[in-house]
Amino acid sequence: MVGTPEDEPSPAPAPQLRILHQEEAFVVVSKPSGLLVHRDEHHPDADAALQLVRDQVGRFLYPFHRLDRATSGILMFGFSKDSAAALQKSLAAKDAHKDYIALLRHPGSNHTFGERWTCERPLHDDKEVARECRTDFEVLEAFRRCALVRCRIFTGRYHQIRRHANHCGRHVIGDTTHGKGRINAAFRERHGLHRLFLHLGHVAMAHPTTGERIEFDDPMPEELERVLVSLRTGGGA
Repeated sequence: MVGTPEDEPSPAPAPQLRILHQEEAFVVVSKPSGLLVHRDEHHPDADAALQLVRDQVGRFLYPFHRLDRATSGILMFGFSKDSAAALQKSLAAKDAHKDYIALLRHPGSNHTFGERWTCERPLHDDKEVARECRTDFEVLEAFRRCALVRCRIFTGRYHQIRRHANHCGRHVIGDTTHGKGRINAAFRERHGLHRLFLHLGHVAMAHPTTGERIEFDDPMPEELERVLVSLRTGGGA
C-alpha cells in the first residue's frame, strides 16, 4: 500500500539556539558542540548556526567571527555588513579578550590552582604564513593528570588554543586533530566525554557604537559539567 503525504512523518523541528543578547545591531547566541557556524562545500545541507539563528530571529545575518564545529560557546552575528565590520574591529582590539574553558592533559602532577603560563608561538595560516598570536593559560581546577584551564586569547588564529596547548605538551582532551587518541578514548570510557572539551564562556569588548565595555557569558554545557563531576568523584583521570 502506497502511503499518502499525510502518512509521512513530519520533519524534526530545527533546533533553537539560546539567545544570550540581542539588540538592533547584533545578536549573541550559545552554539552547541557539533554545529557548524555556516555551511560549506563539504556540508552543503547540514544544520548551521547562521541559518538557524536567521530563521529564529527573522533577520539576515553577517558572521564576523567563528567557532570550530567541535567547540561550544558564545557566537555573535551582525545584522548588517557595517555592524559586523564594527564588531569585528572591536573584537580585534587590544583590550578585547575571549576566555575559553578547556580540559588539558597535564604532564606530571605538579600543577596547582592559579598556575599560569603564556604561549606566543607564531602559527602558520593556510598559506603557510607565520602569524603572531598569544594565548594565556590559567589553571582553575587541578586533577591527577589533567586540569581545567582558562585560556584567554588575544588573537584568533585557526585552532589557536588547540595548537598552542599541543606545543606546550598539554593537549585539549577530546581533540582528535592535535590531541592524543588513547587519552581521548580513555576519557570517553571513564568519564563519558564524547566531544572536544573546549568552550568559549566569556567575551569582553567595547560596544561597537557607544564604546562602553560589554561582556557576555555562556555557562559550561551540562555534558562538560558531568565530566568534571566524574573526575572529582572518580579520582582524576
